[in-house]
This record gives sequence, C-alpha cells and structure tokens, in this order.
Amino acid sequence: MDKILEKFLRKRKLTIKNPEKYRKVYINNTKELNFYIEQGETKRGIPSNDKLPFFNWEVLNTELSIPRNYYEMDAQASFVDDNLLDLGKLSICLTYGYHLLMIENYNLKRFTHRFSREPLRLVSPTSVFQLSIAVILHNNEYACQIYTLFQAGYMKHWVNRSKSHIGDFIILLFDKVEGGNTLKPIVDDFAYQAILDNWDSTDLTEVTAFLNQLCD
Repeated sequence: MDKILEKFLRKRKLTIKNPEKYRKVYINNTKELNFYIEQGETKRGIPSNDKLPFFNWEVLNTELSIPRNYYEMDAQASFVDDNLLDLGKLSICLTYGYHLLMIENYNLKRFTHRFSREPLRLVSPTSVFQLSIAVILHNNEYACQIYTLFQAGYMKHWVNRSKSHIGDFIILLFDKVEGGNTLKPIVDDFAYQAILDNWDSTDLTEVTAFLNQLCD
C-alpha cells in the first residue's frame, strides 16, 4: 500500500507541474497554427498521392494536438490542485480534440483506397478520452461524432490500444448505452465485461464495486 501511495503522490505532483513544463511547447506551436490560418497550408506541405490527393487540412496534426494536450493537462492540474473541474479548459481541449479526430476519421476512411492496406493501430489510445470529455461536458453532438471513428475502426484494429483495457471499456460502454450495442471486445479476458453487462444497475453496492475497480 505504501508503494501505491508513493506512486499516487508522485503522479499527483507531476500532474500539477505538467502545464508549466509544456507551456513553452504550446506557445511555440501557436506559430505553426497561425501559419496555417494565414497561409491555408502547413509548413510541411502535403504528401503526394495519385489515387486520392490530399487536402491541406488533412495533414493538420501537431497544430491541433499540442493545444489539445496543453488544455487537458491544465484541466487535470486544476482538478488535482484545487479540487475543481475547470469546464472551460476542458471545453477548449475538446474543441481541438474534436477537429483533430474528425480529420483522422476522414483520413482513415480513405486510407485503404490511398495506400491499398488497412490503417492498423494508427489512432492514439489517448484519443479515446476525448469521448469521455464530450460526455462530461454533455456535448452529445461531439460525443456521437467522435464515436463514429471508434464505431468504424475499433473492431478493425485502427486504435493503437493500451494494455489496460480502459480505452476499450470507454468505447464499448458508449456503444452499449448510446451507440446501438454493435461492438464486441477485441481482447481476450476483457477486464470490464461484468461492468458492461450491468452498466444500468441500480444496486449501490454493485455500482460502488464497479467504480472502485475502474479507479484501481
């Protein structure tokens, strides 16, 4: 237990410091984003593809992901340090994350035509948390749009999964509650099947046990 507490306190300290450490990266990135806004293209240009040419906006990546990461870190730090969930910071994070995922969704659905192969494990596992943020903010429109990416690609292994099954759980829970219950776990011995099977339980003891399992 002492080691677990030490790990928790260490991560708590890092979470509070993360925004300040990342701030320089975020500020430098605004130059890249402003360049795109002013020029209509990134400094990197676009790759050539004879089968299906790229639009300039399709290669936006760090321009959107860096501010998304910064505001997510900032919201986490506020929550840990002040015990306050800053919905404004989360909303900014979601706006960047939403547009980034919609671009990814567009790209991935055209990937096979462009490159004659499946887009395996190209979606970051942390992208799944944008779905959680949309739900926290009660932004059902964004949540449903973000879900379309995972609905199309989860069972095709588009997502570069973590080993914790948490990302799988978020996707599958949203599918169970809002998405039509069409997806199945793609991992053996899925850790949270019992929670999915009883997601609408009204038994407080059972729900408490489920929440403790997820927190652990």
